[in-house]
Amino acid sequence: MVEHQESPRAADALAPWSGGDGGDEPDPRRWRIFAVSLVVGFMALLDVTIVNVAIPSIQEGLDTSTGTVQWVVSGYALSFGLVLVTGGRLGDAYGRRLLLLVGLGLFVLTSAAVGLAPNVELVILARLLQGAAAGLLTPQNSGLIQELFSGRERGRAFGIFGLTVSVSAALGPVLGGLIISLFGEEDGWRWIFLVNVPIGLAALVAVLRLVPHTHPREAGEARPRLDPLGSVLLGVAVLLLLYPVVRAESGNYLWLLGLPLVPVVIAVFVRWEHRVVRRGGAPLLDVALLRRTPGFANGIAVGTLYFTGFTGLVLVLSVHLQTEMGLAPLTAGLLLTGFAVGSAISAPLAGRVVTTVGRQLSVGALVTVVAAVLAMAVLVPGREGGALWALLP
Repeated sequence: MVEHQESPRAADALAPWSGGDGGDEPDPRRWRIFAVSLVVGFMALLDVTIVNVAIPSIQEGLDTSTGTVQWVVSGYALSFGLVLVTGGRLGDAYGRRLLLLVGLGLFVLTSAAVGLAPNVELVILARLLQGAAAGLLTPQNSGLIQELFSGRERGRAFGIFGLTVSVSAALGPVLGGLIISLFGEEDGWRWIFLVNVPIGLAALVAVLRLVPHTHPREAGEARPRLDPLGSVLLGVAVLLLLYPVVRAESGNYLWLLGLPLVPVVIAVFVRWEHRVVRRGGAPLLDVALLRRTPGFANGIAVGTLYFTGFTGLVLVLSVHLQTEMGLAPLTAGLLLTGFAVGSAISAPLAGRVVTTVGRQLSVGALVTVVAAVLAMAVLVPGREGGALWALLP
């Protein structure tokens, strides 16, 4: 997790309308502005999970392999994550309104491009760009909360935003299944992306009307500190890891010979990040945090292992329920909501007690997840009808 910090200039520029800690009167429209940002954030985060139930439909509609269509999911998440930090810094420097408008405009265009794409290559390209647009949009939510609210209101706003994240994850599979059921399995997946167009255009109008301008950077002020080369190196490392694995799924095992390049590129990335820090820049990842902050390296390792395994499980389970067990997309989506609903309930509760309970909470949670995964491995294969609903708890 990267700690988000506002630049002093951005904070000063927004002081007349913010609810910051400087004692200025809060903007009377702050909750309406916040509501608009929540709609934008919901739409961007929804597209992370809504596609899971659409994979078989996309595969059938475009007549492509499962390995190739995986990029529709992983490509979005990849570009989303790589742009996220840069998007936050651009919002600090040039204002939340401008980044919301640019990100929303790009998100609407790329959503239409995915929905109308004639082949899988263009779908994947548009999804990569759509993920980049979401990466520009998402950090503006936390930035606006910092600038609009203070004290108890700020905590309340962050709580609502956290709930929005959980709800978007929970509704994604269900909404995806519902849309495919309404428009048919061959082309219904296209409408999953096309529905973003009217919602995004309405949000653009709301941003134009409600979110105030911020003062531009004054002449002579330092440009925002970015790390584009770090983003590229990290992206190349992830691509070199993912692409051979996906190609191997279709029988092209020669691509696996490229895997030894991954540690080489990661080493170059680490050296570059050290150099950025020595020159006083803002690195994509401050590698020194791994040594300087107690527990940070272990936390990163645990989080990486967990999400590497569990995120793929949700996708594979969605495909299995539809292609192997013949369930409708909506039914598969409903069966997958259990995890998201459970997360929405437990996340705020865990946040309250984690500082007092400590690592025992994480250990207990991981043991629970492992037990649940083992139970699914026993329940799902060969089961039909009502027995599958045991997946929900």
